[in-house]
Amino acid sequence: MKNAVKWSSLALAVAAGNGLLATQAMAEGEGFVEGATATLYSRTMYFNRDFRDNVGQSKADETATSFLMNFESGYTQGPIGFGADVMAQEGIKLDSGRGRAGTGLLPLDNNGRAKGEYMEIRGALKMAILDDTVLRYGLHMLSNPVINYDDARLLPSHYEGYSITNSSIEGLFVEAGRMTDRGERNTSSESDGGLLQDEDLTYAGGSYNFTDDFSVSLYGAKSEESYTRGFAGFDWTVPLSSDTSLNTNFAFYDTSDDDSADGNEFDNQAASLALTLHTGNHAFGVAYQQMNGDGRYQYTDSEIYLANSVQYADFNGVDETSYQARYDYDLAGWGIPGLTFMTRYIAGTDIDTNSAEHAGVNRDSRWERDVELRYIVPAGLFEGLDIRWRNATVRQDINLDGGDIDENRLIVGYTWTLL
Repeated sequence: MKNAVKWSSLALAVAAGNGLLATQAMAEGEGFVEGATATLYSRTMYFNRDFRDNVGQSKADETATSFLMNFESGYTQGPIGFGADVMAQEGIKLDSGRGRAGTGLLPLDNNGRAKGEYMEIRGALKMAILDDTVLRYGLHMLSNPVINYDDARLLPSHYEGYSITNSSIEGLFVEAGRMTDRGERNTSSESDGGLLQDEDLTYAGGSYNFTDDFSVSLYGAKSEESYTRGFAGFDWTVPLSSDTSLNTNFAFYDTSDDDSADGNEFDNQAASLALTLHTGNHAFGVAYQQMNGDGRYQYTDSEIYLANSVQYADFNGVDETSYQARYDYDLAGWGIPGLTFMTRYIAGTDIDTNSAEHAGVNRDSRWERDVELRYIVPAGLFEGLDIRWRNATVRQDINLDGGDIDENRLIVGYTWTLL
């Protein structure tokens, strides 16, 4: 189940996910060393999830810290430039117990206990052609609607494979690739397959900015034997006054498996529409999400760019309809720059309890309430220090996605610039 927030606009999500590529393109011609950058990021997380139904484990409660060093070279000079990237990461247990393990922060041993630490080093080779085309082999941290790494715990998941991106036309970004291996967010090993075990995943797509305020995105992906997926979405911001704007975000997925050879045919259509009014330091949002078809929207990491996929639940049950109301406030309006507040409430209804995927589920509705308080130190000795508290309350059928839970996460992160 995904635990990363995907409320931000599609255009921003795509742009952020390819920030690395933009940096690489700008660095071309500066030289392998001269264009290099290196950062060290540290994250400490306390994670508490209380399983209110008290079936099996009553709670998951752990604390851990991590370090992630990311080195990105520049490119050798010339019309074709070469470079290399290296990522090294380590997770360290601070507090856990056999009856409290399983938060996803740390790997487990054969006895169900959290391991004391885990680490890995991964790398990639890259080539830039004529400033606007990048080929990459090895480590990928992809961020698009059909394959998106998961960074909702201590360290991020990642992929291994090869890809190509191009930005030769102003406003247009296109990419394609094939991922052959995947690293979980809480292990130091990789498994065969891009998203699903033993299945390479091929993807292609891109985004186009018609204006600074309007963009569209189209993507497709195929996991060898399991499914074919298409995505279409747009993001549109309409300025209403000097400090007021209305953002509209639409996302649509069509996922199917029509290969009768594996005996597991299904189809799912998932769509969401979100409206957000920004005015001054306030933001008011509403969202509608609809599932259709004879199966759920299935995913592995964070490739779910739907408005009601939130901290705990995704509201992706068979035929589920869900609604969201959200409020954000920037406390710079109270003279506290860097401090922000968010709360939202999502209600899901009309879950098909007769579906085979919901065997044993008796209630066709559920809800989730989230609260988040975040402070990023704006200046001074600790400038950039990121402190975040996230709270979720979920009430649903005991046999649906883990039943009732209460959850708290406290996350502290900081980045040092080394180069």
